[in-house]
Amino acid sequence: MVAADVIDQQNPLNVLDTDLPLLSHRRLLGARLYLHCLVRLAVGITIAVGALFARYVVNVESLSAGELVAVGIGILLYDALAFVQIRHRLSPDPSLDDYVTLKRVMYGAILLDYLALTAAIWLVGGARSPFLAFYLLHVILSCVLLSPRAALGLTGVAYLLMVSLTLLEWTGLAPPRLPAGAVPSTVDLNWQYALTLLVVYGLLLGLIALLMITLASALRRSETHLYDANSRLERLSQMRRDFLHIALHNLKSPIGAATMLLGNIRDGLGGPTTDQQQQWLDRSLNRLDGLTSFIRDLQVLATLDSGLIGPQAKPIDIKNLLASLVDEYQDLANQKSHRLTLEAESASASVLGIERLIKEALVNYITNAIKYTPDGGTITVRSAVVEAGKTVRVDVTDNGIGIDPTDQSRLFGEFVRLKPSAPSISAEGSGLGLSIVKRVIEAHGGTVGVKSTPGAGSTFFVQLPIAEAADPAPE
Repeated sequence: MVAADVIDQQNPLNVLDTDLPLLSHRRLLGARLYLHCLVRLAVGITIAVGALFARYVVNVESLSAGELVAVGIGILLYDALAFVQIRHRLSPDPSLDDYVTLKRVMYGAILLDYLALTAAIWLVGGARSPFLAFYLLHVILSCVLLSPRAALGLTGVAYLLMVSLTLLEWTGLAPPRLPAGAVPSTVDLNWQYALTLLVVYGLLLGLIALLMITLASALRRSETHLYDANSRLERLSQMRRDFLHIALHNLKSPIGAATMLLGNIRDGLGGPTTDQQQQWLDRSLNRLDGLTSFIRDLQVLATLDSGLIGPQAKPIDIKNLLASLVDEYQDLANQKSHRLTLEAESASASVLGIERLIKEALVNYITNAIKYTPDGGTITVRSAVVEAGKTVRVDVTDNGIGIDPTDQSRLFGEFVRLKPSAPSISAEGSGLGLSIVKRVIEAHGGTVGVKSTPGAGSTFFVQLPIAEAADPAPE
């Protein structure tokens, strides 16, 4: 049975609350009960203090101040018991036993609220009490907090208490207290007024209950559908991630083997080759290198999608990482006669994250600078601690072809490949590189950006919170 099946589409009142998944209205039950405990605390104190104020300051002499104070104390007592029951059950993901206990506390507190309200109404005017309207408030709260069946039941309880209170007063079995100044009339209750009162409040309670239950049921039904849809999407997403991991694993081995064998043939290990065959082999190996790079990009995306950054995060020394990258890519820079240098502050800064991912992001910056800078250029990798020691910033600056301002806002989008202004520079690639940089850095709580002038070079930067100033990377 899917989550949405527990709600009758033809009858929105037929909701089996115990069959629903842990949706938000159930997860938040403990928090809402805690809030209601605070409200009930304020109500109890207000009743007690208000009764004393009316009796001894406003001089409402016929007011039963002692009894109202007792009602307020009674509210405080059962509110304290409710608080004891819920204070250890405020988890946003309660167990089934905790949820059942919270529901019992809620039912008990609502029933006691009704009884306390009825006692207060009887002490201040009975059927003519200005506090009768608080029955409506309790009905609304019941409809929001409880299942439709329970809300209807408690609405019936409220009306039954009101009917009993009115009948007892009309028959003279339990005449209410009628403090002058607190109620509009102190004469005996006649049957016409009693009947009008019961009919009007009966209609009001019924209409409010139906409207609120219908609204609450519609919201819960929509939430249930969303829960079910999200569950299906999560299953599909997990299947996609699993398939991607398997596909990437199965592609790496044959591509690696083909690259090695073609390299052996190009190097003459299988016998001499013609110039034409050498060109074909070079083109094939270049294509395989591009495919290998694309697979590496997909592996980074798969790692980001898996949500494992938090559990795998470790301190990373940025200065040492940059030094190793500059040393590693010196040969590639030398092939184009570039001068690749590192300018790092003497003080070392560490960030919290997955070194492999941050390394991939910085490698993308460095290789792009080498690729898009004409031969004989200068590429500088800098790191500095900024923002009062809270952030480390890494810049990769080149004096290459630069980027048009209209294109800079598109750079970090997926599958974006800009056409270089210099015809000698190739724009081959998947278009995923900079978008992956952005996702990696943002997953580590950082930011990315670029400053560039056409014909004068570019500066690509990342900023990451240093380990001492950072919260753990998001999971």
